[in-house]
Amino acid sequence: MPRKPVRFTDESLRQIETIGDYIAVDSPESALAWIERFHRAAMALADFPESHAVLYTVEQAGREVRQTFFGVYRILYEVRSDVVNVLTVRHGARRPIGPEEIKGIA
Repeated sequence: MPRKPVRFTDESLRQIETIGDYIAVDSPESALAWIERFHRAAMALADFPESHAVLYTVEQAGREVRQTFFGVYRILYEVRSDVVNVLTVRHGARRPIGPEEIKGIA
């Protein structure tokens, strides 16, 4: 199966930036390292994107949404025929994002 490019929604980029900023308060070096490790983990979705669990079905969220974890962060994404879209990134301790909220992420 060919690799699919991984793209990030504006929402996911905002979340990644917010997380990086939070880490940078204590350690800018740690923040940069976290972002680099996160990026590598997210890009790994290109190889086997369907290997992770389905969080919401098409009926629930208007599209199939899968999830994987990076440390304490949950990565929500969708697999299309030509691309993997990272929809959002959320700390595992936060309230889970619901299917209605997923529908609002472009």
